Amino acid sequence: MTGAPPPSAARSRGRLISWNDERGFGFIAADGGGQDVFVHASAFAKEGRHIEVGGNYEFDLDTGQDGRPKAKRVTYVAVLKAGPSLLSQLLQRGPRFLVIPAFLFIVIAVSTQQPVSPNWLVIYAVASIACFSGYGLDKAAASQKGWRVSETILLLIGLVGGWPGAILAQEVFRHKTQKKTFRTLFWMSVAINMAAFIQINVFSLR
Repeated sequence: MTGAPPPSAARSRGRLISWNDERGFGFIAADGGGQDVFVHASAFAKEGRHIEVGGNYEFDLDTGQDGRPKAKRVTYVAVLKAGPSLLSQLLQRGPRFLVIPAFLFIVIAVSTQQPVSPNWLVIYAVASIACFSGYGLDKAAASQKGWRVSETILLLIGLVGGWPGAILAQEVFRHKTQKKTFRTLFWMSVAINMAAFIQINVFSLR
């Protein structure tokens, strides 16, 4: 008759694949494969007990009276979830940044029909710097609970040409990216500004 194997110094790991809450036991699928390991509620630490199907656990492997593998001194192993990949982040944020090159394409297309005043470049550059600075100041004020920059001011600066700086600021400072009302008004201001640029430079000068 084969006796129970001596306990290993190295603790085993596995995933809880089933649990009967009424009867207080379940089974763990060991990482190394083989027969599922029986685990009783009493094997879990009393303090901070965490029983979760699908959760990862570390345990001492023993053999029960029926000769089947049994888990002892079971502890939960928290697994850090990997953050979104760089590609997924770019795909998520990409549409915001694509607006800027799309607008540059519009400017180039308009300039092929008739000259575009360099004053426009000055307006967009100055307004973008002002808008970027405004977002930065508001982000700092929000963190320190100080005087906030009005959302109306930020939207107005974006409306007159500062929206490229606003898009960059939203990404750099991670600010004003969650509030749905503001986001809707912001993109409306971007559309109005682009439409106004086309109206002034294409239709009004004919």
